[in-house]
Amino acid sequence: MGIATLAAMWVASSLMLRSAAVRSQSGILAACDYKDLATAEVHGVSGGVDVSFCGKSVTLRESGSAADPFAGVTWWDASHQGEKLTKQESKTLKNHVGSYWRYGRSVAQLGKGLLPPLYKEDYNTDFKDDNYASLVRSVLGFTVTLADAANKLPAPAACTDAWLGDWIPKEALELLRLKKETGRTTSFPWFQSPTFDESHSYQFLTEKEQPSSCKPVCLQQNISFPVQFHFRTRHGKDVAKYDTKEKPMLVLPNLAFKVADVSEVITDPLYVMSTAELVQWLNTTHPYKSFQERAGQTFGPYPRLAKEVQRRRMDGNLRFKLRSHGMQMTFVPAFQWSTWVFERVCWMFSTVSKGHLLASTSKEGVLGLGSEGGRRGQV
Repeated sequence: MGIATLAAMWVASSLMLRSAAVRSQSGILAACDYKDLATAEVHGVSGGVDVSFCGKSVTLRESGSAADPFAGVTWWDASHQGEKLTKQESKTLKNHVGSYWRYGRSVAQLGKGLLPPLYKEDYNTDFKDDNYASLVRSVLGFTVTLADAANKLPAPAACTDAWLGDWIPKEALELLRLKKETGRTTSFPWFQSPTFDESHSYQFLTEKEQPSSCKPVCLQQNISFPVQFHFRTRHGKDVAKYDTKEKPMLVLPNLAFKVADVSEVITDPLYVMSTAELVQWLNTTHPYKSFQERAGQTFGPYPRLAKEVQRRRMDGNLRFKLRSHGMQMTFVPAFQWSTWVFERVCWMFSTVSKGHLLASTSKEGVLGLGSEGGRRGQV
């Protein structure tokens, strides 16, 4: 049984996914086991690499990914649960979980139908192949060993919760809504690494994590949205001991989920506050959260701004600028923050929602209040 929940910044979509059975998402392949990828035929072609397996051929390129190139491949195998990991399996699992840039990123890109970067292009990777065909073989071999290791780990006896933060395109979010309405299942065609620490997932919902293709206006132009997946499943493997900081759970690819619920959520408390509520918030001292750099410290109150909000009878749905005591002050909803403002504010989480509250005085003398929503556990 699995559940996932989505949440964005000031207006979010909440999505619940339930897996009705341990099975792979249906695809065009018949009886294709993940181990078949270890013997896949790999050839370099103009502009990419061809991978042939189970009677299917896909072309991987640097951009313009093939849609779910490994759909239909069965990754879940409960027959080896409880077996001892080999030294190589343990090392592979630790490398994947412990270093996204060195290993996990290449696995994710391959699963999305993209060519991972060569070492000469990006020294962050630990795959040292000097050509794309060799690189694809290496990453496929690594991924098969990763699945061998994951399948030997025990599955939890009861549903376990984990969270993952990421930005997804508008079309992907709408497709999930459609699947909810039509009762169709959905799946992830590559490994997912949500975290057992919900607060950690917030870090990947901020404006800084926007896709480069639409940054910094992804949300304003309805191109891409910050999404928090909430997994509740018996099919995730606990690998937190390999990364005590991010505390990840590993979800194997292609497990089918039924979309159980989709709803919108407002996660910016300031945006929906009345004048009285804003004044009360501004006149209150707030603690930083335990996972923030300033944990144990507090921020606020802001009596001068509270006084002006009260005098002008402003609420969270308005944008205004005013000058008081020689300082310009700005109040804006989250989606109107520009990148330069974001870089100069402190991160503060509201106790009322899962969004970030921001407030600080920058070098330019601007006091701003707004909200930001925040691992890249893949997706």
